[in-house]
Amino acid sequence: MKGLSHVLLLVLVGVIFPICVSHAQSTQFQPEKPGKVVLQNKLNKCPGLDMASFTKNLSSITQWVQRNDSIVNAPKGFDAAVSFSGNSCDELSGTGDFGIQSRISFSFRYFYIENGVSKTVTDWAAHGTEIGINNPINLIGIQFKESGFKSGDPPQLEQPLEKALENLQKYYTTAPVLKEIAPGVRLFAPGSGWFKGSLLVSSPDHPDIWIQVTVKEIMSAKLAYYKIRQEIDSINYEKSLAEWAKLNFKPDQVLRPDLYNRMKKEFEVFTSEQLSQPAYSSPQSGISTINTNGEGRAVVRFNPICWDRTLPQTSVQFMSLEYQPATAIQLEEFKQQNQGLTDYVGLFFNHLPVERLGELIQK
Repeated sequence: MKGLSHVLLLVLVGVIFPICVSHAQSTQFQPEKPGKVVLQNKLNKCPGLDMASFTKNLSSITQWVQRNDSIVNAPKGFDAAVSFSGNSCDELSGTGDFGIQSRISFSFRYFYIENGVSKTVTDWAAHGTEIGINNPINLIGIQFKESGFKSGDPPQLEQPLEKALENLQKYYTTAPVLKEIAPGVRLFAPGSGWFKGSLLVSSPDHPDIWIQVTVKEIMSAKLAYYKIRQEIDSINYEKSLAEWAKLNFKPDQVLRPDLYNRMKKEFEVFTSEQLSQPAYSSPQSGISTINTNGEGRAVVRFNPICWDRTLPQTSVQFMSLEYQPATAIQLEEFKQQNQGLTDYVGLFFNHLPVERLGELIQK
């Protein structure tokens, strides 16, 4: 979430960055100006949720960070805007998860003088980071997703398709663990983007969040979905053929739906021994992407017993962070790329005792 550096430089370089350059002579950052911590509670007041306990738990995390990270303990050059948000009331109905999901956002609203006027940056222009609460999958897992039932598809196949899709979506690919920093504090490889990786913090006494699955299990789920998908696509294709015939258009046979047949052939190549081995997913592994030789990411499903259900739903059992420390060289590069602005996110992580984050997990 390093907004100024990565949003301006990587996304809007051709639109907004020139504006910043044009004002560079009249803009002066104030890195020595004392700031303050501003707390905003944006939590939804969900019926049946113990808001007092929920807020208290998030506040305890914020206070711990403030005590242990000098960047937000005594803000200098910015106001630290801390906000609680992200708890959807719909999640309380239950989808297999247990803890209430939310996030604690840290926005570094830096000070500057522009044309002689003191200002504080706000909203999207202030770079920051966040701690995800009770959403362990978010930063490290990629769900198997395919298209669902569409308007115009054969209605008799809607229920079978949605059932097969629901089953397929139980599976994920996961980033590998790069390092166990401390018991319960693991660094995962980055799934995408520019940050160093993802931190997942949990109780070391609880079971892992993932169960690795076999080739047979994931291929069976894929084939069940694509068999129905091909049946739907074939019916729609025949309808299109009839319309094209009226126009004297005869398409190439290569357009005929054939994905399930091709995937089934890949499945039949696996030996009985390979079918019982752990599955991995890689774009280089054919139509199905599935292989047994460790290429790509491990295929897994969520392990529901990783939750301690003796604790209330408002307890903090998992924390997730995009890990963004910065070396001295990177801090200097950030300044050069941002007209002298300090990389407060990098400093925040440099001073955050990540090896002690397990203290914040409720047991």
